[in-house]
Amino acid sequence: MIENSSDNYPVVGLLYNPSVPYILCEAGDLVQYLAVIPERFRFDLDVNAAPGKRFRRLEEEIDLLKRCAEGRIVAGHGIGLSLPSAVPLDRDLLDQNASFAAELGFSWYSEHLSMFLMPHGKVPNEQAAIGLPVVYDEESFELLRDKLRVLKDALGCQLMLENGSIYTAIPEMEMTEPEFFNRLYREVDCGVLLDLHNLYVTSRHGNVDPERYLRDLDPDAVIEIHLAGGDKLSGYYTDSHSRLTPAEVWSWAHEFVPHFKNLRAITFEFHESFLERLGVSGIAGELERMHKLAECCSKTPEVSYA
Repeated sequence: MIENSSDNYPVVGLLYNPSVPYILCEAGDLVQYLAVIPERFRFDLDVNAAPGKRFRRLEEEIDLLKRCAEGRIVAGHGIGLSLPSAVPLDRDLLDQNASFAAELGFSWYSEHLSMFLMPHGKVPNEQAAIGLPVVYDEESFELLRDKLRVLKDALGCQLMLENGSIYTAIPEMEMTEPEFFNRLYREVDCGVLLDLHNLYVTSRHGNVDPERYLRDLDPDAVIEIHLAGGDKLSGYYTDSHSRLTPAEVWSWAHEFVPHFKNLRAITFEFHESFLERLGVSGIAGELERMHKLAECCSKTPEVSYA
């Protein structure tokens, strides 16, 4: 059993999915916290429904989640608000997430720095199949700043945005992604959920120099990191959450993560459909490596002997 309860280290955990209760039965001592996607615990029936009729909670799944969360830190990881999209903030969906955050006691909440909602879709909440890249300019910054302020008031906890997987980059933007994140941290107090596997996906398609990206990103802004693995599909390497973390991603983690003095959590993501491929032993091994990484991240202030 690995014990890592010190406040000086980030906690280690999993993105919750229907197979995680089984993992907890077999290797629960390795899991200190759970990241939870609120949208997976209700049906969104109709955005035009009468008040109180749009959403239906999945009560049995919520009860199971609460049992799994006992004694563990819980955080929210939203996928539905699509904050950078040029559409108004879905206040009904935000209210649902805020209520769920209060019910579960979210310690922090993250969304994606990617666009999912399409501004001229056939239905009000039509989503793209994958997260689309954001133009890093003043217009996008102002849009996000206003929405993030609303989120902070509604959720009442620390906010983060996650870097996405970029398959085709947008050329000649006003800011790089690290510069955009750094401004959000300085001016809006929005932290970074640094998905190192998403960065790996982006780099595999020639859209970023990962070493420069990690050097340019303000290390104080990083509050959580994600690890995962993927597969190729039609010639593209994807963030499919289908394998263990690649060696290159682990290398970046050990080089840069110890400098993230505000890091609160290290999360492994896998999709439940790949549990048989990964195996409980494979996931447990990943968690053990994550604990060793966390031990390199003491938050004890450095002492200068100059």
